[in-house]
Amino acid sequence: MESKRIGQCSKSLIVVPKHLTGQMASEFLRLYPNANILVATDKTFEPKNRKRFCSKIVTGNYDAIIMGHTQFEMIPLSKENQEKYYTEQFDLLVDAINEAKAADSGYFTVKQMENTKNKVKTKLENLYKEDRKDDVITFEQLGIDKLFVDEAHSFKDL
Repeated sequence: MESKRIGQCSKSLIVVPKHLTGQMASEFLRLYPNANILVATDKTFEPKNRKRFCSKIVTGNYDAIIMGHTQFEMIPLSKENQEKYYTEQFDLLVDAINEAKAADSGYFTVKQMENTKNKVKTKLENLYKEDRKDDVITFEQLGIDKLFVDEAHSFKDL
């Protein structure tokens, strides 16, 4: 709320464990009683309501949006950004493998990087094969410019 007040952001998303969304909302309103917040509930992210909720995020002027981890994971990234990310990771791995081979870092290190490179390549190939179940707005289209994640260690292996 303070970052919005001083102009650092216009729309913040707070991602917390699902069972804490209600508590976070009540604490937020206790600190800022006049705040305009949007809170995701279990019904909000049912397939029939997901599009409507995401549309509210895009069109509404909320001080904060609060949702659970599982709900946040349901909002997809655009395929273009995913492709860019996987391509960058693939290129970095190829460079690292070449450096490790040149430095003779050992078979085990190179083998691990080769396995990781193959996994990234598979993800990149499968990116355009998969069809989305529903046509939800992508994360980039939401207009979120500040993201707070409680228990961020839950996302370390994504």
